[in-house]
Amino acid sequence: MHKINYLSVFLFTILMTISCNKKGEEKSKTLTFSIAEEIQVPEPSGIDLTYDEEGFWIVSDEDSKVYLVDSWGKKVRNFDVNGKDLEGITVVDDSTLAVVLERTREVVILDTSGKELKRTSLDLEGELNSGLEGITYDRKEKKFYLLNEKKPQLLITLDKNLVELKRDTINFSKDVSGIFFDGNDNTLWILSDESQSIYKTDLSGNPIEEFKIKITQPEGITINKTRTKLYIVSDKTENLYVFDLE
Repeated sequence: MHKINYLSVFLFTILMTISCNKKGEEKSKTLTFSIAEEIQVPEPSGIDLTYDEEGFWIVSDEDSKVYLVDSWGKKVRNFDVNGKDLEGITVVDDSTLAVVLERTREVVILDTSGKELKRTSLDLEGELNSGLEGITYDRKEKKFYLLNEKKPQLLITLDKNLVELKRDTINFSKDVSGIFFDGNDNTLWILSDESQSIYKTDLSGNPIEEFKIKITQPEGITINKTRTKLYIVSDKTENLYVFDLE
């Protein structure tokens, strides 16, 4: 009897391991880009579609500028931001943008001409080069979601006045480098440079689904309103990558 029980337990353990592995494989998919366009932005580190979705707002961590580019990646205009190491940008409305500065842990609100409207700094520990890495905005609930790259790796929620509401520790990837709020199902798309992956999560940063990508140093992510196209910029290649979601 004891031998049969031990054998049963052994077989059950093997079956459960196989089952768990299959579930893990199902959660991880691979996304392949359909287009790679060179853009006229040095070391692009964050991206968002313009309010009318006819172009992109992109930040550069090399020259501390915000760039407006057309749908083909060609520069339309740019302006300077007072600060260094820009690492994320989001569109608040048709005339307002928000950017983050990694080393000083600051969030800056500007109009689309570059005039600064508001600025605040966050109390964050860690190395200077492992600070704020992305920002996105929920226009309905009027909340910002920010990422701290690593050590600690955080998802930070702010209200429309840049007052911190909460911060969640996340640990599903080696680092985090970009973020996009999806109003269709109230989820976040979080990009990881070192893990070369995109993670779809809930609003507390709990992972729902993982997508593997093959892009060197992906630093910014955005998706169009119809959720048919996903866009990523690479700090290393200075390319805009387009993925088909349908």
